[in-house]
Amino acid sequence: MNLRSTIIIAVFCAAIFRVFPASAELFVFPAQQNTGPGDPEQNLLSESRTVVIYGSADIEAFRPVIDGFQQSNPEIRVEYHQLQTLEMYHQTLAEHEAGEPNADLVISSSMDLQMKLANDGYAISHQSDQTRALPNWARWRNEAFAVTQEPAVMAYNRQFFRENNLEPPRTRNDLIRLLNDHDDLLSEKVTTYDIERSGVGFLFLARDERFFSGIWDFVRTLGQARVKLYSNTSPMLEKIADGQLVLGYNLLGSYAETFSRRNPNLGVILPDDFIVVYSRIAIIPRGARNPETGGRFLDYILSIEGQSILQDEGNFNPVRPDVPPSPFSSLIFDRYGERVRSFPVGPGLLVYLDQAKRQRFLSRWQDALLNRR
Repeated sequence: MNLRSTIIIAVFCAAIFRVFPASAELFVFPAQQNTGPGDPEQNLLSESRTVVIYGSADIEAFRPVIDGFQQSNPEIRVEYHQLQTLEMYHQTLAEHEAGEPNADLVISSSMDLQMKLANDGYAISHQSDQTRALPNWARWRNEAFAVTQEPAVMAYNRQFFRENNLEPPRTRNDLIRLLNDHDDLLSEKVTTYDIERSGVGFLFLARDERFFSGIWDFVRTLGQARVKLYSNTSPMLEKIADGQLVLGYNLLGSYAETFSRRNPNLGVILPDDFIVVYSRIAIIPRGARNPETGGRFLDYILSIEGQSILQDEGNFNPVRPDVPPSPFSSLIFDRYGERVRSFPVGPGLLVYLDQAKRQRFLSRWQDALLNRR
């Protein structure tokens, strides 16, 4: 979509929806001009159709698939509400409880929260040729669908490591040794997710705990290094690239790989010990304004064309096995295949929402970082 046909509106959404979180941003893509003959009244009706999407993906990463959808559906207007995952979850519940219409499609990187919405009856069933093309692990009860596969990676500032004659860490134990051996150089220069504010950050660390026995020694080492915590990946990548920070852990590989193409000073590392891979999950809420249009958008992003755009333009690795893999996707799933630790879509994800277990996990996190507070 070009500047002529696209209007981007970035506003505080509380001014639009009275219960919307203040940090949400709204991006509007008007329906494209119809060029074919037809009934003017019908054309006017068609152009007024809107699909409302709540999503956690950055708009610049998600814009290409919106453009592709509108090329195939020029009569449909797209509203993309970019929210944090926890905000999206609570917004969906609040709208349902208030009897207000939900979005037509909700796509979140917090797999556990999406599964809870589906498991608790807040999603409707949707079946199509595109959903049937998914592998079994990527769909649950035709209500929750994985639309991407994305690794957690490490990122580093190439210039800093080169100037200080340091080797980037290849494993988690390498990272611990690096932080212990060079605490003077790396203090306040390391970053990761704040798992108390980031749903995907919590998932990543919980998965680490399952496969890395030294995880809490690792977190204590981060605390000693006075780690900087953020709730999303983009500011971490920007600060690593410009040298304010020099090393990041458990960052979203899709964003990191895209960012590194524009910023050669940013290096991306797929850990050699194991790679945590998660998926964004899409649901059509039970109170959707237009569930048919939501289903149409879902089918597009699950199609070979949509999956290819997500991969080629946003480095979101495809879920469908019949989409030709990019070099980045091949590296993850072919070269490192045995070391990949994925999250199947299903009720097993709800274990991460058990409140007692979650609080114990967060308390342990806080205790391990205590020495920096």
